[in-house]
Amino acid sequence: MWAFALLVTLAGAAWWLTPPRLAGAVSVPTIPDDIDGWLAESEWAASAEFALIPGTEKRVRWQEPGVRTRYSVVYLHGFSATRQEIAPVTERVADRLGANLFETRLTGHGHGRLPMHQVRAEDWLADGAEALRIGASIGEQVIVIGTSTGSTLALALADHDLMQQVSALVLISPNMAPADPKALWLTRPGGPLLARLLAGDTRSWTAHNSEQERYWSTSYPTDATVEVMRLVDRAARLARNPLSQAVLMMLSPQDSVISPQTARETFDALDAPHKELIEVSNSGDPSKHILAGRILSPETTDAVVDDIVRFVQASVPPER
Repeated sequence: MWAFALLVTLAGAAWWLTPPRLAGAVSVPTIPDDIDGWLAESEWAASAEFALIPGTEKRVRWQEPGVRTRYSVVYLHGFSATRQEIAPVTERVADRLGANLFETRLTGHGHGRLPMHQVRAEDWLADGAEALRIGASIGEQVIVIGTSTGSTLALALADHDLMQQVSALVLISPNMAPADPKALWLTRPGGPLLARLLAGDTRSWTAHNSEQERYWSTSYPTDATVEVMRLVDRAARLARNPLSQAVLMMLSPQDSVISPQTARETFDALDAPHKELIEVSNSGDPSKHILAGRILSPETTDAVVDDIVRFVQASVPPER
């Protein structure tokens, strides 16, 4: 009798600690005409609470202040990173396309204190929807570039109304499954509790250089990784549906952060009007995950920029 009661109690606890499936309904803010002032005010409030690291704030980079461009580029950075992640790739892509650029800062990121504090995957969906809204307000044809979990976020918004204004998705090292298959248990019954028991309340890792140490969060609550996997789960489900956007996926077969095989399988299954997969095997990043940018892989930046610009120009003509 006691054994049965214990079994029922454990099963109930496991069910109660199972994170809910991530839904896609998120509110979208009204973007005022003074986008720069509006962003500055919201980031000032975030900095007052969390001491934002300079250079991580949300920003619009205009070709000409206040003037809408034919293309706009929206950048969604990866988990624990910031907009510096692959810089200056997005700036150079935007300049080559004559596009305005919006680089977001996902909730919990860029914090000088309390990084990833009480974040939820729902927060990141809201951040993504805000980014899409801003992208549509500053350009006619939106090009979304995401790195790692930023790519996951883009696909997790695939069924959002705002995605209809997006012409192309550039998915760099997309996190469709982490390299460690044990992470898949995080969204299963008792997963969050198991993660805390095995990994503790905090996850920490060592940066490859001082700039990565500055612009990435190298220590954060273990619970935040559960939220990443909730986003991965939603993205994997929506990736099975037809997409109206052209899709460029870029990955390294040697990536030790995400599963390249799962990313490739996702690409093969994508139903998109135009899609292309490019392997980047010579990234300078020791983890082969960040495929370009001055911080971890400057030697591949030119080639990655060229490939993105070529893809956009071929698949998203100026007048679609």
